Amino acid sequence: MLSNNSRHKSLNLRSRARVAAFGLIAGLVSSIAVSGLMLMVEKVTSVPIGAFYLVLMSAITHSQVYSLNMIVSGLLLHLVAGSLIGLAMAVPFIVNNDNNKGRNSLGTIINKYAPLYGLGFGFALWSLLFIPITFWIVLPSLNTLEHRTIIQQAPTGTVAAIAPGDLLAMQNRIIGGALVFNMFYGLLVAIIIKSLYSDYLRKKVPLRDTITPSS
Repeated sequence: MLSNNSRHKSLNLRSRARVAAFGLIAGLVSSIAVSGLMLMVEKVTSVPIGAFYLVLMSAITHSQVYSLNMIVSGLLLHLVAGSLIGLAMAVPFIVNNDNNKGRNSLGTIINKYAPLYGLGFGFALWSLLFIPITFWIVLPSLNTLEHRTIIQQAPTGTVAAIAPGDLLAMQNRIIGGALVFNMFYGLLVAIIIKSLYSDYLRKKVPLRDTITPSS
């Protein structure tokens, strides 16, 4: 009996870790997708590529040095944060995996309506995280950089340039666009987690059926 209990706890621990990994993977993949879309939007709108990450890191570090390292650091921070948020989104799936209480359990309902869960989570992410960071950190930082210009250069010369004042003038469009990006991120994370989780359950059930108690 003790051996069976230990085996059961070990299987539960590995199961929780696997579902948590689904969240990290989904968050990372979705963050990469959103980052790619953001860079495309910057390219189309003639905003210097990486301006978002540059402004973000300038606001966090209070640095007025514009460099490729700042952009890379901002991108890495975005990917790490996105992965951790994906882990947070996987919590209901982990709970449902541990305590399967039937069709009316919260985890089961979220699994069934994963796209709506993702969209709702994305909206909450925008309103509770993006908006406060924008108004309390980023915008005040931009106000201190009014006389500087963000420039994207190539060997042939300047490719794109924008002044912080112009970014401030675009804040309503940026905030509206961020809502779309955050909801897209939440939707994509939820769909990926649901897909990985459902596939995992299909493989897990036959495995359980093959385990018989030892005499």
